[in-house]
Amino acid sequence: MRTIGVLGGMGPAAAADFYARIVAAHGALRDQDHPACILYSATQVPDRTAFLLGRGPDPTPELVAAAGLIEAAGADFIAIPCNSAHAFLAAIRQGISIPVLDMIRLAVAAVARVVPRARRIGVLATTGTVRAGLYDGPLREHDLEPVYPDGAAQESVMAAIKEVKAGGPAGAVVAAAAPGSDARLVAAAQNLGDQGADCLIMACTEVPLALAVADSPLVALDGNQILVDTTLALAVGRLDFEDVAHAVR
Repeated sequence: MRTIGVLGGMGPAAAADFYARIVAAHGALRDQDHPACILYSATQVPDRTAFLLGRGPDPTPELVAAAGLIEAAGADFIAIPCNSAHAFLAAIRQGISIPVLDMIRLAVAAVARVVPRARRIGVLATTGTVRAGLYDGPLREHDLEPVYPDGAAQESVMAAIKEVKAGGPAGAVVAAAAPGSDARLVAAAQNLGDQGADCLIMACTEVPLALAVADSPLVALDGNQILVDTTLALAVGRLDFEDVAHAVR
């Protein structure tokens, strides 16, 4: 089996959720049957959205350094359960020699595969991801049109994300069995539907911690789960890197 590297801490709850899903999805009967995983919770990385909005320091050096530590520890490849960190993916890849998965391209490819008739795709993400247009190019490569919440709805999305990061009530919601989804995210999903979105991507790893797929008014694809499934399949040998060449380097 391949050793998984996880560049986490952005935020910590999302990275913990990512690894918990890896364990649950594998369903192994013994410790020894699980793939090895090197998870670095790099909480020192400056806020990605703040930088993308011109309000904070560049996170690139810390991201590259963290990826280097994961590689040096013995990982065979790296997954990053943080969408906004993908704004710096090229620099991360340049700084190391092992493959790094692109969760954005994986999610977009999943939309094209799972919801083939969809043409307008809603994106629930941080304002940094939205402003940087991280989903725009990959979606348009598949002849798909991105749709984002309007101004007030996007502010509500950011408020819900920040609450998860702060460990507030929304952070207690577990995607697989949520006792109640955050009403702000449900309303933002409806806002996307009102704009004509055919489905949506949960494009921030905090979103599925506060919005259950079943509570979304639109068909929702969980980008974190898509990354989990690909990561596990690569680790246990069900996939090779050539099989996901669109999302690795």
